[in-house]
Amino acid sequence: MKKLVLLCFIPLFLIGCSNEQTIQVSGVATDEEKRTEIEDLIRNMEDVYTGTAIMVEDEVLVAIQVKPWLGFKEQKVEKKLQKEIEEKYPDLNVVVSSDFKMHWETQKLLEEEDEKKVTDEVKKLKDLAKEET
Repeated sequence: MKKLVLLCFIPLFLIGCSNEQTIQVSGVATDEEKRTEIEDLIRNMEDVYTGTAIMVEDEVLVAIQVKPWLGFKEQKVEKKLQKEIEEKYPDLNVVVSSDFKMHWETQKLLEEEDEKKVTDEVKKLKDLAKEET
């Protein structure tokens, strides 16, 4: 009986320990070089396991999720990533958020086709993120 329980739970445990990062960067009429560099900055953050960045004109909204056991550090990771992006691109207005709702909304915006709606939603989300802190 113990062997059966172990055989059932070990694969489930190993599946839950996946280290694969999912990073998506989208932009409306943005520079491809900036998009790839921002994606690399997010990917190089070891504590981030998923992230979404949306670039609209001179604004960047980045929503990240830190690894579950590092929840107590998510504010530090958020500030560190924001500082790195701002140092690399001082001409961009950057907001980085580790709020799950923000991540969820940015995921929905990736699928949106209407550029005007994406621009409006990014501005609303940036205002909400600033208000939250």
